[in-house]
Formats: sequence, C-alpha cells, structure tokens
Amino acid sequence: MSLSTVSTATAVEEQEHLLLPPPYYLRLADFIGIWSFKAAIAFSLRLRRTFTRRPEHLLKPEVKAYSIRPLLKNRIFRPRGSENQRLPLYLDLHGGGWAVADPETDDEFCSFLAQNYNSIVVSVDYRKSPSYKFPCAVTDVVAITDAVLTDESLGIDDSRVAMGGFSSGGNLAFAACQNKLIRDRIHALVGFYPGLDLAESLEDKLSHRPKEAGKDILKSSVNLLARAYVPYGTNRKDPLLSPIYAQRENLPASAYLVGAEYDMLCHEANRMAEALTDIQWEREFEQNGWRQGGIKWECARAKNHAFTHITTSGRKETDRTKFVSELYDRVGVWLQQEAWG
Repeated sequence: MSLSTVSTATAVEEQEHLLLPPPYYLRLADFIGIWSFKAAIAFSLRLRRTFTRRPEHLLKPEVKAYSIRPLLKNRIFRPRGSENQRLPLYLDLHGGGWAVADPETDDEFCSFLAQNYNSIVVSVDYRKSPSYKFPCAVTDVVAITDAVLTDESLGIDDSRVAMGGFSSGGNLAFAACQNKLIRDRIHALVGFYPGLDLAESLEDKLSHRPKEAGKDILKSSVNLLARAYVPYGTNRKDPLLSPIYAQRENLPASAYLVGAEYDMLCHEANRMAEALTDIQWEREFEQNGWRQGGIKWECARAKNHAFTHITTSGRKETDRTKFVSELYDRVGVWLQQEAWG
C-alpha cells in the first residue's frame, strides 16, 4: 500500500479521527497526570546525572542556541581532530512522548555516531507539551534544522544530511522533513521505534503485539501523552501528526526504520517501511529484517519500547549494551552507504 493510498480519507473518516474535548473532570485528571509524569521523569534524570559519572569515552558537545529559538539548547557533537573538515550531518531528535527529556538524553548515541562514523551530530531541542502543543515541536525542529544547515561555523557538507529520532523523536523527524523549508535538504531518515499513526486506537496497537510479549510499558501513558500533545479538534490523520498518512513525495527516498518486537508501536513502523518501498526494487531479506531500494526495516526481537535507553543490571545490561552498540553500528554503516555515500 502506498502512502498516497493510506492518506486518502473521506470526510466522514476524518471526522471520526478528530480529538474531541473530554468532560471537565477528565481534563483535570489529565492535567494532574501529565504534570506528575513530567515531574517524576525530570527528578529521575536529575538524580541520575547528579550521581552518575559521565563516561569518559563520550565526546564533549558544544551547547548552542540559535536566535530563531533562543531558549532551546542544542548539543553539537564533532569527532576529535576534524576541525578543518566538512562532514556529513545527522540531526537527532530525542524521545519522551513530546513532553519530557532533553537532548542530553541521547548523548550516548550522538557521541557514538559522530566519533565512529566521522560526522557532525546535532541533538535538536524542542518545546514540550502540554505547555506547547502540536504542531509547536514540529515547527521548532524545522526552524532549528534550517539554522543548523545555514550555520557556516559548523563546516557541514549539506549534500549529506540525515535526520532521525527515538520514539516521539522519530515521529517528529518524519513530520518535520515534510516541511518545504527543509524537505529537499534532508536526504535520509532514521526512526527508532517511532510512533507514526496517532489515528490508530490503543486497542488496535496492542492487538498487534505477540502473545508472549507481556505488559507493554506504554500502555498506561500513551493516551495521556497524546492528549497532552494534540489540541482538541485536531485531525489525527494530519501527516504532520501521523506521518504514515504523508504523501510519498514529501519524504526522502531513503529511510531506516527500527521496531521493537514487543512494542505496541512496532506494527505501525513496519507499515511505514512497507508504504515507503518501491515495487521496482527486489526485496533483500536480512536477519530480522529486509531492505528494498533505499528503505531498510529491522525488528529488534524480544525487545520492548526504549530498549536503547532503559538500562538494567548484570548480564542483562551487558547483553543489552552489546545489542544496542551493534544496532548503532548497522545504522552508521547504512548512513554511510545510503545517506552519505
């Protein structure tokens, strides 16, 4: 099924996918719920950063704000000894349900990609819900991307530019790149377990999970986060909100999508990969995935949402770290071959 086919909806269907205001008591419950969630995550991040030493192997980023969004602090990673080189660019968008976290959350990935794949990586900041609702985060990403691409001090090779993100950050990457200001300047997309279809119900998302998957970690928060981000009356099939309904010509030719098998969002990421493919290319099957033309799909088996960031302990953590490092390597190789080749 093509993206243009997916995006065709009748007026009745669009009406059915509008977010309508709930009763006042539920709005109050949402208000308390989202701000409690934000406070808990902020406290957890502050605690971890206060009592955990920053790994020595991580690059030290430059923190920079642009006049177009002066309050947003972006983190710029550059490989050591590359000051006089023009390098490819990767724009990273962190996850957090559009409501929590910050660019520092992705330091491990950004440092890894910059140092091992000789690229400039900019972890882009954006304003959070519920104070700033859709499409505020999308417009922030577009504005900062434009500022980065026109920043001569960075030494970017603007013929080799990719954008990607984790979870809601993946959603923002696939949404922002449709904007005319940056559309033709983004050459490839990467999505790690992204949410791409906000029109699909929670029940339908859960129905796609394997029976052995156990409890989904997003089940209790996904609707709350969506209501905090999306204004009432918004059509949930808007391609800037649900990029799976975007026109194919508005997205780059190359994309790498990674789903987590036990994640309720895995199915829609797979659907997106399928919709992006071109029938003139023969599909090449790989371990846990496939590639067709410039599109690559990978399913992280027996993994849950946010497996790249949620740490454990002991042998499980050793295995997780190894798996994530190998995944990042595959993404880096793909970027070199597809986006920057």
